[in-house]
Formats: sequence, structure tokens, C-alpha cells
Amino acid sequence: MDNLTHGLLGLAVGALRRPDAAGGPLSATDKAVLLGCALAAELPDLDNLLPSENSVVHALQAHRGLSHALVFTPVVALAATAVAKAVFRTARVGPVFLFSLISVCLAHLLADLWTGWGTRVLLPFSDRRWTLDWTMVVDPWVTLPLLVGAVWAWRRRTVWRRALLVGAALSVAYLGLRVALQNVLSGRVREALPAAERVQVFPAWLSLTTWRYVALLPDEYVVGTASLGRAPIEERRWPRPVPDALPESVRNIPTVREALAWARFPLVSQVPRPDGASEIRIGDLRYHLNGEPTLQFILELNPEGALRAARLERGGSAAELLRRWRGQDR
Repeated sequence: MDNLTHGLLGLAVGALRRPDAAGGPLSATDKAVLLGCALAAELPDLDNLLPSENSVVHALQAHRGLSHALVFTPVVALAATAVAKAVFRTARVGPVFLFSLISVCLAHLLADLWTGWGTRVLLPFSDRRWTLDWTMVVDPWVTLPLLVGAVWAWRRRTVWRRALLVGAALSVAYLGLRVALQNVLSGRVREALPAAERVQVFPAWLSLTTWRYVALLPDEYVVGTASLGRAPIEERRWPRPVPDALPESVRNIPTVREALAWARFPLVSQVPRPDGASEIRIGDLRYHLNGEPTLQFILELNPEGALRAARLERGGSAAELLRRWRGQDR
């Protein structure tokens, strides 16, 4: 999830605690809880500052690594508590730590889980990426109620707690609606493609009722869109890559291995170049637009087969993606 939403969710978690004096001014502990919760909701993303050998390793290893794991949450909560205690020296440590711990779990780890990228919450015991696929990484309809609640709390400080909790309740209600739609549309795609081994639906840009889907058939992927009020629309079929689509020496390159492990519905290709080098493309059809993959890892190998460069492509500029989304791309 984006950092604005993380921070606003952290404030909402802080508002779950009853103030020390109901109806009175906030105590040092009340203020420290709010600050600690907001900090705890943001701190895990400091891993974005970690150095990496290339952008692919950064996206897949450095970010959403150990700082996003459950075993690391007490460390994040302690750091947030230490800062809040330094600002509000008379605050009680216990409530600040407890709610900071709840905040990092709910306002950051859970918020990342409900997006589609995947979060390795069980590190270092498991490298599996967990995801719920409820929303895009940026979803204004999650953020807007939280933002309005925060502005309302700031302008009308006598009702600050109610404002934050009402904003959070509206966001949670919206998420519940998305979960229900995900289940309904998954069922419709399964009915339309009864031979599918697996079906998954994924959020689409700026849309509540229209989702993208990928169905796994024995020899191919079927991709398209599913929405309320009409049957699923098939947009394209892609052949499933064979297990040995890449030589073992290439699959064992750490960056390649990470990209292959990340992709749930992979498209894999290797294109030779005249100089003896080659380019490997690893995409994932859960990120598709009109049936075409939008997000791909591009890995360049030198003539000796070693990794020369790696980058992440998102299918064009924001304007180009928006044009394709609207069906205006020619």
C-alpha cells in the first residue's frame, strides 16, 4: 500500500485506544500513542533505502523483506515507541508500545497483504509471498475516507477520535465489498471455464465492479475481464511456458530465480542478440491490460551468460497505460 494510506491507517489504529480523560485534553500518553502508531505504520518501508545490485533485486528482495516480517514487528514497534517517548517524555511506555505493535501489524503488514505484489510475512522461516489481491497498491477509495477523517479530526478536535474511526470504518466497509465482489466474480469465471485448473481475479485500475482474471488451463492461460452485469470477457490466450523454457544455468542466476519465484502466471522468453548476448523477459499475467502483460522484468545476459543488467518495465508511461485502459490505444 502507499505510504499515505499506511500513515492514515496508523492514526486510525491509535484512535482505537480510549483517551486517558474522556472529553478532556489529550495526555502525553494519548499523543505518544497516535505518534507511535503513525510511525510504526511507516517504518517498515525504510527498506526502500537499502542498496541493491539492480532494480529487480531491489523490488523483489530488499523491499518487503525482513522489515515486513511478523518476527520483526516488535523491533519496529520499539523504534516507534522510542521516538514517541522522546517527543512526549511523560508518556507511559506500555500503551505506546502495545498500540505501535498493533499498528505495524494492521496498518502496514495487513495493508500490504491485501494488495497483489506479495509480502513475505513469514521470513526468515519461509520465503513465500502472501497476498489477498483485494486492491491495487494505490486505491483512492481506501485512502479517501481515511484522509477525510483525518482532516475532520484536525479541524474539529473535540471529535477527533470519532472522525478517525468513522473514516476507518468506511474504508473497511469498502474493502469488505471488494472481498465479496472478488468471490462472486471468481465463481463466474470458473463457471465460464469449467476446465480451468485454477482461476484468480485481480483488481483493475480505478474500478470497483470490473476485475482482471487469469484462468490456468492444461496448456494455456486465458486472460480477460470479469464484471457485474455481464459474462466474463476473454481477451487473449497465452501458451503456458514449459519448465525448461530457460536453460538451467540461466534459471540458477539469483536475479532470474527471484523473478521466476515471484511470478504466479509467468510468461518467459529469451531473445538472442547478434553479439552473442541475450535478453530474458519474465512477466506475470496477473498484471495485464487488454490481455497484454504490463509489468515485466527485463534481464540482459552477456555472451558468457552472466547477468549484465536488469530492470523493471511497467508497460509504458502512466499516460500510455491510461490510454490502453480506456481502449484508445491504436
